Amino acid sequence: MSETQVSKGNSMLSFLGGLGAILIFGLILFIAYLPNRPPPVNAEVNATRQLKADEARAAGIQKLTAFEVVNAEAGTVRIPIEEAMKLTVDGYDKGAVVTE
Repeated sequence: MSETQVSKGNSMLSFLGGLGAILIFGLILFIAYLPNRPPPVNAEVNATRQLKADEARAAGIQKLTAFEVVNAEAGTVRIPIEEAMKLTVDGYDKGAVVTE
């Protein structure tokens, strides 16, 4: 029985052939698909959603960083979160009981 051995030349040609096939596939994909890609179907909807998300984010940041009277009759106000954290820590340091 004879043993068959793969020569280095055949291995190199197989490797180059596989690499070439992958590169040709990529080139075909680039030429046929990428430049002719249609615009996103919901471009206007996405722009509207992004605008609403930006507005909601700005409103949330405004609530976290600004003073506001929530209920004047009950004496309820909204204070910035940094100030609230500082007051809470100061209250715990002094041993005061914090409610609500």
